[in-house]
Amino acid sequence: MLLQSMRMFFRYPMHCFVCYYVITPILFELTMSNTIKQQSDGQKTIATLKSDEHHKFSGIQRAGVVYLMSVPFLTMLLGFGVGHVDPRWYLSGWLINTLMMITILYPLVKYQPSANQFCTLAALLLIVPWVIFPVFGGMGRPPQNIRRWLELAGEQHARYNLLILGSTLAYLGTALLYHWLRNKEKLFTTLGMGLMTLSIPMFVINMAYWGSFLTEAFRHFKTANRPDWYTAFQELFLLINTVEVSMIYIATAMFALALGKTGYFKAAATRAYVIISLCAALVNLFPPSAPEPFATMSYLVCVPAIPFVMFYLMGVNLLWIASTRYKSSVDVEDLKY
Repeated sequence: MLLQSMRMFFRYPMHCFVCYYVITPILFELTMSNTIKQQSDGQKTIATLKSDEHHKFSGIQRAGVVYLMSVPFLTMLLGFGVGHVDPRWYLSGWLINTLMMITILYPLVKYQPSANQFCTLAALLLIVPWVIFPVFGGMGRPPQNIRRWLELAGEQHARYNLLILGSTLAYLGTALLYHWLRNKEKLFTTLGMGLMTLSIPMFVINMAYWGSFLTEAFRHFKTANRPDWYTAFQELFLLINTVEVSMIYIATAMFALALGKTGYFKAAATRAYVIISLCAALVNLFPPSAPEPFATMSYLVCVPAIPFVMFYLMGVNLLWIASTRYKSSVDVEDLKY
């Protein structure tokens, strides 16, 4: 059924372009429209006037933020559309992309208030996994037969180790986010942190199974027929994958609600994060045997790196909001003197 889902996906390559050209602009507009509701009307007016003259983000910087938000979708386009390429090419491309992302992130990190360190570090830890994951665009999707899997065993080992690293960094980011928000909003931050604490160990176990255990097991298959235990393990880890992926999506929705209640996200942005995350958690529950297009949709939302996309966008959003607020506060201080 997995192969059928992937074939269904490739019959409709425009799905990827829809993700990139429709979803990305919507999320960008929501990000650009987010402002922190902690300034008086007078301060907003003064800061706006001053920032228009000196400190307003340039068009290039805004385009850079759009690029940051499109990185996951571009990675999916390359990974599903192009497939595996020579490591020298995709590692070079990954390095160039990493340097571009660091260059774009630097101004956002630079304009952060010193009292906002937990927010800044949390945002960066949520972003870093998707600085790492674009390397998968060159690796392509995992091999679909044992012979090819063993030929690329080193890459598969690296793939799932990087996913474990990325999930750990994302978990640390949510831990800092919880510490930062817990005195302002308790219910949703606690639920979100609890769900992440339960889901990440399952995610790590699942990735270790795919990257290490399964690779070694393939080496010892004596015939083309799978042994009986293979089917049992496949069903077990399908269940583990379903549970941990849905829990990560629900945790994303909980943290988005917490940020909305504390005023860091506007209502429109909060609704977007919550609706997309909860819909993804629901779609993930469809089994591989579900009729199309539900099987393909379920496959896409449970690709290991995809559940961390919303946290990544949340991190970019937080950096943008905090840097914009800091610039505005600097403008107000300038006018006082």
